[in-house]
Amino acid sequence: MIIITPHAAARLALLIAEEPDSDKLGIKLIPTTTGCGSFTYSIAITEAQKGDHELELCGIRFLYQDEEAEQLTGTIIDCDATTGRFSIIHPRPLQNDCTHIH
Repeated sequence: MIIITPHAAARLALLIAEEPDSDKLGIKLIPTTTGCGSFTYSIAITEAQKGDHELELCGIRFLYQDEEAEQLTGTIIDCDATTGRFSIIHPRPLQNDCTHIH
C-alpha cells in the first residue's frame, strides 16, 4: 500500500516511543487541501479510530480507512536525515481544475 523508508520508520518509532501510550499509537496520513484544491498530506500520531484498519510497515502501525486505501497506494514516507523533516510523496498526484488569474 505505502512505503516507509528505513530512516522515516526509525524517526517515527522514536516519536511514538516518547508518548506515554505508545503501545496504542500508530500513524495516519491526513489529507490537507492546498490553495488550488489539490491534496498534500500531514502525518498524525494517533490511536486507531472506529473503522480503521491497521497495517504494520517497518515496525510502525499504519492506520487507514477502506475509502483511503486506493488513494494512498504507492505513497512514500521519507525523512531527511539532516533536518529530520518528513516528506510524503505520492506517485499519482490528484488532478485539479485550478486556473490562475493573471
